[in-house]
Amino acid sequence: MTGVVPPTIEKPKTVIGVGVRELAILGVGLLLGLLVVISTMSLIPKVAVTALIVGLAALLALGRAPTTGKTFEEHFIDIIRFYTRSRFLQRGTSGERELRRAVEQPAYSAADIEKVFERQAARGVVKVRPLPLNWGGLFGVVSLAFLLALLAWIWGGGLEELLVMLGVNLR
Repeated sequence: MTGVVPPTIEKPKTVIGVGVRELAILGVGLLLGLLVVISTMSLIPKVAVTALIVGLAALLALGRAPTTGKTFEEHFIDIIRFYTRSRFLQRGTSGERELRRAVEQPAYSAADIEKVFERQAARGVVKVRPLPLNWGGLFGVVSLAFLLALLAWIWGGGLEELLVMLGVNLR
């Protein structure tokens, strides 16, 4: 295909294969998570909120759009640009003999984008694969936060209290 714009991919600028942008977002996420940890909340909400903050920071820092390989900011700006464009309907301007073209397939697949990341990460010591910047990635972060909160509840004695309340004796 000629005239196809390749996906925009940042080159890693550090030894571990991530750039300054990723390190800054992860640093801010870890700092906010640390502030939640030292807050006066109880243990279970503290674990859940910290996991959400750090997980969302990791998703924003390392996430890429599956079809284009764009970062969150670039993808978000594209969405805003799409919905704020001027819309108008043109009929009859193309001529009768020109037929409507078939919809083209995306020029790059997710596997092609991952290959580019693997080539770039091969220069660093640690290989970092992009996270999926979609609803599946968000669901993964929320699920992990829920599971960590559940484990904190079990560790804090919540399961024993529930079993006593239900009248179940394990001894």
